[in-house]
Amino acid sequence: EASRVSGQPEPRWWRRQRDLALTKARDCKGRAAVALLELDTEQRSAFSHLEFIAGVGDGDTGVRLRAAWTPVSQDADEAIRAYLEATAHWDVDTDLELEEAAAAAVAFAGHAEAMRATLKQIADYSTRFTDDFVRVTQTLEQLATQRAKTEQALEAAHDALERAEAGGLRARRGRELLLHGLERFAVVEQGPARHGLPAVLRACQGAFADAAAATAAVRDLPRLRDQVRTRTSSLRTRRSALQWRSEQGSDEVMRALRRDFVEGCSKDLEGSQARATESLDRADEEQTRATEAGSDAEQRWEDALAALGRARQQLDVAHAQLEAPRERLALLQAVAADPAASEAHARFVVRDTQKLLMAGPVASRHAAELDALAERLERTSDLLHRPHPDWLTYAHTLAAIVDSAHGLVVDIRASRAR
Repeated sequence: EASRVSGQPEPRWWRRQRDLALTKARDCKGRAAVALLELDTEQRSAFSHLEFIAGVGDGDTGVRLRAAWTPVSQDADEAIRAYLEATAHWDVDTDLELEEAAAAAVAFAGHAEAMRATLKQIADYSTRFTDDFVRVTQTLEQLATQRAKTEQALEAAHDALERAEAGGLRARRGRELLLHGLERFAVVEQGPARHGLPAVLRACQGAFADAAAATAAVRDLPRLRDQVRTRTSSLRTRRSALQWRSEQGSDEVMRALRRDFVEGCSKDLEGSQARATESLDRADEEQTRATEAGSDAEQRWEDALAALGRARQQLDVAHAQLEAPRERLALLQAVAADPAASEAHARFVVRDTQKLLMAGPVASRHAAELDALAERLERTSDLLHRPHPDWLTYAHTLAAIVDSAHGLVVDIRASRAR
């Protein structure tokens, strides 16, 4: 019955054992052939996955995968070679003798088993590196998404550049960034097989950043242009005001300082008018640089803003030099008119510091610093017991005592907060 179902002829009674052995040999060869097909398919599939991961993944992953694959591949090749040699040795389609048929059956059964064992090795290999394959696949999906975003960003940057230049703006920085982004994107277009997946993903992300920066730089041009124009106008107005102030001179104020106060109260201010004039000249030079950099031909807005910043600093210096004699005269006149007021303020600050110190744990260094301030305050009045008091030293000494007391308060509170 089994013979009829399998399609094999019924064994002949006079050679039953030989026919059964031949049938078994043919069956074992068929099973081995099926194992061969399965092994060949799985070997090719596993190798293609290996080449894919090794080709687009990082170098270390490729080295690990290839090293692990070598013995598996060698075992598979050996199993297939042995099977093919067996088929060449035993032609089970001919009428083999009993002994030959029995040996062929045993051999093909062994080869089928060997190929199935190698199939398990391949399955184990694939399972072992499933995480690597999943990781690479996910990274490729990430790259695809990033690439689409980068292409859109590069196109947006290009369009922004075209519009800006059509409107008369020179987008140097934006064009540099866009060109750099396109160079990076060339790596993306060459692909992971040439550069490796991590390098391509980094290049894609870098190209996106360059494109975004280029777009931002182009969009910022009108603001920078307007900022240069506004600051230029403002500095010119201020420059004119300081020029008028400089022309008024400070000779009368300096004469009052020399006449009413000791030499030390005005000696450092000699030549302040000349120093102010020098600062105004330097400001003019920087203003000229800013005008050139911000011209329609140049449009170097960052350089123009930097020059305007330096011009502003020079105007600040000039203003300080022009105002110094007037501010000094006002200070000295106020202190000379009521010296007790300045001293009273300093004493009030020192007493407040003493109250704070005594309200909590007293650190010896704080107490020593406060005692030194109190002694210094007491000695300050000695500056007034002269035919011609040095009001400037007096005022500066009291101001220094106040500043030191304020610093001591901060130190006391910080030490108690710890």
